[in-house]
Amino acid sequence: MLILSIVPTLLFYFLGWKWLAIPWVPVALLGTAAAFISGFKNTQTYNRSWEARQIYGAIINNSRSFGILVKDFIRMDDKAEEAALHRQIIYRHFAWLTALRFQLRETKSWEHVKTKSYNKEYLQYYKVPEWENKVEDELKAFLSSTELQYVLSTKNRATQIIALQSA
Repeated sequence: MLILSIVPTLLFYFLGWKWLAIPWVPVALLGTAAAFISGFKNTQTYNRSWEARQIYGAIINNSRSFGILVKDFIRMDDKAEEAALHRQIIYRHFAWLTALRFQLRETKSWEHVKTKSYNKEYLQYYKVPEWENKVEDELKAFLSSTELQYVLSTKNRATQIIALQSA
């Protein structure tokens, strides 16, 4: 970049090539447009990350509240049966969180995280568990075998787990 800027400057100054001069109006116009575009893009990026953080925080808070409500409002005479039911409901919620995590980490066709050479270089420095593990293996710990088979046979697994929870 330094050479690209020095060469025309030297040609203009020492050889008198005045035709190399660029009027300031187009430069200022393009610079202003580039500043607006980059400003809007930065604002959008920040807004999206802030919205994601708010949603993530809401999921955490609602999960805590849901767990407390399950333990406080579901009562049975048989304490062992009650504990098993609490465990089933809360573990199904863990399954929903896991399925949602995997669903949100799926690579889309327009993303180039794994395909571009400059991204592949940096993939060696970090690991994404959702890319290395299978959702089936993760959900085994939280769902019964019949629920697991049903959920794995569907496309939108997180929604189906919520439907099971509702039923």
